[in-house]
Amino acid sequence: MSHDLIQIIAAFAGSLGFALIFHVRGWPVLWSSVGGLMDWAVYLAAGHLIDNYIFQMFIAAFALGIYAEVMARVEKVPATVYLAVGFIPLIPGAALYTMMRETFEHDLQGILAQAEIAMYTALAISAGILITTGPIHILSASAKRGRAEQDSDKK
Repeated sequence: MSHDLIQIIAAFAGSLGFALIFHVRGWPVLWSSVGGLMDWAVYLAAGHLIDNYIFQMFIAAFALGIYAEVMARVEKVPATVYLAVGFIPLIPGAALYTMMRETFEHDLQGILAQAEIAMYTALAISAGILITTGPIHILSASAKRGRAEQDSDKK
């Protein structure tokens, strides 16, 4: 089995585990885990095209944001369910682990380098999700406001 396929299966399994820990019930357990699989597959695909770790994370988070919003409307479940489970594979675990190891070894330069990677990764994930979910929520709120104004005009 190829290395990428093993990683994608592991992303699904890890996301599934967190879906169960977060007490997600019913079909959203499967679909939120598929979100983790999908965003890791996007991350890996972006890595074959782009040689920038942070931009890969941004693209994967962007794709996850779109997936979460679509699935939220299809399954009538809050998008947060899909986001919280789906972004698990994107968490910069290696950078955080290495930063802690560097802390115990008293290597300030190593700590700062790994903290920088973790911070940029977190920023890329949040920016990718914010850019997709932000406009959707703004449009949704303005549509609700418009419907409420139409309903009040009819009275």
